[in-house]
Parts: sequence; C-alpha cells; structure tokens
Amino acid sequence: MIKIEVNKRKIKGYKTMIFCSIFLVITIIFLIVNPNKYINSAFNGILIWAKAVLPALFPFFFITKLLTELGGVKILANSMHKFMQKVFHVNGIGSYVFLTSIMSGYPVGAKITSELYEKQMITSSEAKRLVTFTSTSGPLFIIGTVGVGMFASTTMGFIVLISHFLGAFCNGLLYRNYNYDKSKQSQHNSHKFQFNGISENILEKSMISAINSVLVVGGYIAIFFILIDIFSDVGIIKILSAIFNSILSIFNISSQYANGLSTGFLEMTRGCYEISTIFTDLQIATVLVTFIITFGGLSTHLQAMTFLQKCNIKISFFLKQKMTHALCACIISIFLTMIFM
Repeated sequence: MIKIEVNKRKIKGYKTMIFCSIFLVITIIFLIVNPNKYINSAFNGILIWAKAVLPALFPFFFITKLLTELGGVKILANSMHKFMQKVFHVNGIGSYVFLTSIMSGYPVGAKITSELYEKQMITSSEAKRLVTFTSTSGPLFIIGTVGVGMFASTTMGFIVLISHFLGAFCNGLLYRNYNYDKSKQSQHNSHKFQFNGISENILEKSMISAINSVLVVGGYIAIFFILIDIFSDVGIIKILSAIFNSILSIFNISSQYANGLSTGFLEMTRGCYEISTIFTDLQIATVLVTFIITFGGLSTHLQAMTFLQKCNIKISFFLKQKMTHALCACIISIFLTMIFM
C-alpha cells in the first residue's frame, strides 16, 4: 500500500513537472516572438508595484518583522488570547496577525503567520484557521487606490472595505473548527510573558527580511502582468470571460463586466481597473470589485503561498477559503449597497 501511494505521488509530481515545463517553454516562445509587448507588460507591472505597492507594503513588512523579533507580539496576545481562543480557536497571537493584515494588506498576514509558525508560536492547524480571516487587503488600497482613484467614490471604497473585513470575520467563524484539536492547541499563558532582551543585528535582519519580501511581491506582479497579456493573446481570457458571463447572466448582470472579472481572477489590481473603465452601475461594480479584492487573484495567492507553504498549508485549501471569504463579502456588500447607495 505504501509503495503504491508513493508511486502515485511520483506520477502526479512527474505530470505536474511536465505540464509546468511545457507552459514555461510556451511562455518563453511568446517573449521571444514579441519581446517589446511583453517587456512593456512587465514594465507596467513594476511601475504599479513601485508607485502603489512598494510604498504601502515596505514599511509594514519592516515594522511587523521588527515587532515580531522584539517580542511585542506576545504583549498583544496577552490581552486577546481568551477572545481569539473562544471565537476562532486560535492563539491570542492571531489578533496581531489580523490587525497588521487589515492595516497593510496582502500578503502581510501570510508572511507573519509563517514567521509565527517558524518560531513555534502557533501550530500548523492554527495557521490554517488563522489564514481564513487574516488574508485581507488594506484600507489604503481599497479606499484610496480603488474607491477614490479608480471609481471616484469614497462611499464605494468604504462599502468594499467594510464588506471585506466583515467577510473575513465570518470566514474565520466558518472555519473555526477546521482541524481543531484542543489537546494540540499551542499554549499561551498571559501571566508568563518575559522580556528576553534584544538579539544582535535585529534592525539589519528586519530590513533584509522586508526587502526580500517586497521584492517577491513585485516579481509576482510583473510576471502576472505578462501572463495576463499572453493569456489574452491565446484566448484564455476569452474562455474565462465566457465562464464569468454565464454566471453573471443568472443575476441579469451585463456581460461587459466579464472581462474585468476574468482579469481580476488572475491579478486583482488590473481587474478592478478594467471594471472602472466600463462600469455603468456603481452598485453592481461595488459588489464585483468586492469579490475581486476579497478573492485576491492568483497573483496574490502565489505571493501568500510563498510564505504559507512553510506551515504545511496546501494551495487547494487556501483557494477554497478565499472563495468562501469572497462569497461572504459579496453578500454583505449587496446589503450595504442597498442601504447606502
């Protein structure tokens, strides 16, 4: 039985390797055939990263890493442990992850969760429950970049923001019992916090960690800008648009939004922008943008999985919980748009 299972894994891994290799070769061919177009795609991705993502994320990457190294995480965990344990079945340290995630956005929550797991402050099962409500975008992006910058509507920005965060809370409740075993829960005693001093080169370590993390994010954005244009050239975007169009037709929503949803499925910033250029109904656009930002896009998921794979979290689980998060947020946004728009 063990031999058969190992062979199945090898075959599955071999097939995945073949598929990825073919995909990469095809991508290289496209880059060689039309280098100017795809170099420009990468440039646009890097430009957005440099203008909007880098200034917003880098300070948070540095500060949160520094705070984690200093032990400030444990101080916050002292006051929030009982609440987090009762509501989400996670260590009180989860409150720190949630707060920093909602302040800074993707993929800070995933990065801090990974760091806490490596420091053995949380278990693997706790990490899984933790990501269900700490994988969020930030207010600067939602209200500033999308609400005001793309749609010229502060009201829309706040509705998306509230729906997004309330959806995260509901999603955390939905998965609170996932792989939960009280006997294996990481222990945290609020009365036993001790300050152990500051390790050497803590500033340097935090700075290097922040630079590496923000460069990873920029790399994913640039690559996905290239891939979106390649997918558009080969017709994959059209196929995704047809799928989304069939879903939109059920709710009598115009097919013009399908392309923005399909692009947002891959990279959320570009998806939001495309919807902002063609929307005719702000209420519908608000709900759709809520879905795009909450789901996050495959680019964001790969950024998160760069960190979360250390916690033994599979991408299938991550995608599932992001979909339920998006659905929860959409339902909330529908009610909010009916009240405030």
